[in-house]
Order: sequence, then structure tokens, then C-alpha cells
Amino acid sequence: MTTPFATAGCYTHKDRKYRTMDIQKCIDIARLLAKKLTGSITPEENQQLDEWRLADRRHQELADKLTDEKDYLVHQQELEQFPPAERWEQVEQTIRKQNHRSPFAIRRWIAAAAAAVLLVLAAGSIYYHYRHTAGEGIQLAALDVPAGTHSAQLVLSNNEIIYLNSDSKCIYNELKGVQIVQESDGVKFLPQKDIPDTLIYNQIRTLQGMEYHITLGEGTKIFMNAQSTLTHPLAFRGKERLVKFEGEAYFEVAKDSKHPFVIELGDKRLQVLGTSFNVHAYPDEDLMQITLESGALEMDGTRIRPGEQIVYDRKSHELTVHAVDTKEFVAWHEGHFLFRNERLEDILRTLSRWYSFDYDFADQAARDVRFGAYLSRYDNMKTIINMLQRTGLVNVAVKDGKLLFGIP
Repeated sequence: MTTPFATAGCYTHKDRKYRTMDIQKCIDIARLLAKKLTGSITPEENQQLDEWRLADRRHQELADKLTDEKDYLVHQQELEQFPPAERWEQVEQTIRKQNHRSPFAIRRWIAAAAAAVLLVLAAGSIYYHYRHTAGEGIQLAALDVPAGTHSAQLVLSNNEIIYLNSDSKCIYNELKGVQIVQESDGVKFLPQKDIPDTLIYNQIRTLQGMEYHITLGEGTKIFMNAQSTLTHPLAFRGKERLVKFEGEAYFEVAKDSKHPFVIELGDKRLQVLGTSFNVHAYPDEDLMQITLESGALEMDGTRIRPGEQIVYDRKSHELTVHAVDTKEFVAWHEGHFLFRNERLEDILRTLSRWYSFDYDFADQAARDVRFGAYLSRYDNMKTIINMLQRTGLVNVAVKDGKLLFGIP
């Protein structure tokens, strides 16, 4: 194993100064380098280190190598793979051949030399970690994650994709008798006269970092959250107004007692009668939540009243009803996030859909830290990160393009 101290100025192999070398000098230099790398060196100690560095070109090279990431990683790997009991015995045998010291003196030299090497490698480790976490701090300080946008994708029946946003206004005529009007506040499906009986379906998709407003032909308004999909006919036909949905959306259903509004949520059907409510039904989550603000709705024969919520567990297939404060579940639609004693993992899942960021956890315990907060949905994500850090309950860093959360 070639160590950094092969050129530290404490000894050299070619002149064989083992008998006269200053072991303590090696340790002192290692200590000074460690303090230099970690920023704890005094002016007097710094002067000593500068004198050592200027005394020999090899000393300067050693100091440079200790702050080089590649060299540090190589030394660290060597150290991890180094079997002390076997290899130090070989070193001891080599020294015995070249010297006539007592075994005790040799072992003392070996211990001191090993301590010096370990000290410098540890210093390199501290410097390497400091440099990278400092870099993470800089990245975090410069973090800029804007809120999502009012946009979506409209998928026509022929699979053509039209990108919708608040900056453009267009009119599409896919089906004779129905106009698709894109305006700054959303898209509207406006029925004209003589609508044919043919059922033609369109799909509205919001990706990560998107939200969008839709007005269906019979007047129902749908406010879609990020990562959601609505499949609907251009014009309703038959006894039901049937749509398919997954994700999250706030519905304001137009009243029509003769034609109930029905939402297919996977294998469940939600029947609505002139109602405003929130659907939270992401396919990657076990729990489906339908929160009623006004009117009436029914699922599997279970009817709920305003202020109640249906919770369906996809794993257990259990359906339950709870009285809730609806504000907690519809705040996003009104421009806010409202979290009440929720797990950090659940909060980040919600935020990442809107802010389009990736995240991970440095340890499992961070996932279960609980927070309560009332936040503006349209603030930069940096505001929320600063709030989380100020609590002192979690640390936040940037690593490999992800936000990394851990316990302090």
C-alpha cells in the first residue's frame, strides 16, 4: 500500500532513514493537515504548515493530493481493503530485515505510522465531506423550484395531442356540433345544434407540475390537480353522464336529476346528484378519498352528506365514512396546501406532484416526522424548504439532483 506519507518529508525509502526518522514529526504534520482541511488551524500552526510545504516540492504535491477527490477516493478504497493483521506483519518483517530494532520499537513505529496515515485519510474524508455538503448548501441556497402551471394535454379521439395553456386561445371542431374552445382560464366543450349520436371520447391529462380547468358541455366544472386524467365524451348520450377519472380533481357538477353524473374510479362508481366535492384517487396510493362539500353522492350503496368523506382502501376493499373538515381536502383547489400533523413522506408526495421535484430520505425516521402547515400553492418551493429547515426537525440537502431529507 502506497500511502500519502511516502512523500511527507518524515522519511524516504531510498535513503533508509528508519533509525533516525522523526515519527512524531509525521504525526504532527498529519495533525496540521487535518486541522487545515477542516478549517480549525491557528495562525501559528498555519505558519508551521506553510514552512513544511515550502521546504520540499513533494510536500506541496502531498497537500494538493489530499484535496483532490479522485486521490482521496483511491486512498480510502485502499484503506478499506487493507487487512491490518496480515499486512502490518509483512511490513514488520521488512523493517526487521533492514533494521536491528527490537520488536517493541518496530511495533511502536508501525503504530505511529499507521496513526499518521489514518489521521490524514480521516482529514481527507472530513474535507471531502465538507466540500460536498458545502456544495449541497450552495445548491440548496440557489434552489429554484417554481410552482406548477395552468396547463394540460388534450388527447383527441385520433390520439392527436394538443398542448393547452393559459397563453393561447383556439377553437377546435373535432365533432360536428361540438366546439372545443381553449381560453386563458381553461377549456370548454360547447355543444351546438344537431349533435350526432356518435360517442367520441377525449382525454384531458395533467402531468407533474400542471393543473387545469375544464367545463363540460352540460355545464359541469372540473378543476384538475397535477398527474390526473379525465376521459369523457364530447357530448353525453343515454341515461347517465359517465366519465372516467384518476388522480385528484374538484368537481362542481351541473344539476340534472334525469341524467345522474357518474364517475368511474377504477373498479368503483361514484354517483353524483348536483354536487361539489373533491376526488383524491391516485392509482399509486392505496386509499381513495371522496370529500363532499355540498349536495349528495353515493358509492356502493353508501350515501354521504356534506362534511363527510368516503374512504376506500384498495388493498382491503373496505369502504368507510368519516366526518371531516373539508377545508383540509379542498384547500389545493383554492390555492393553498393545508397539512395537519401529516407524515413528511406524505407531504412530499403531494408537493412533488405540483412542484416537479425528486426527493429521497437519508434515513427511515425522516419519513415519519410530522408537520402541520398552511402554505400558498403558488409560492416557490424554496419557501417551503426554508420553513421545514427552520423547524429543526429535518435536514435538507441536494444530492444527485434530488432533495435529500434526514434527521438532524
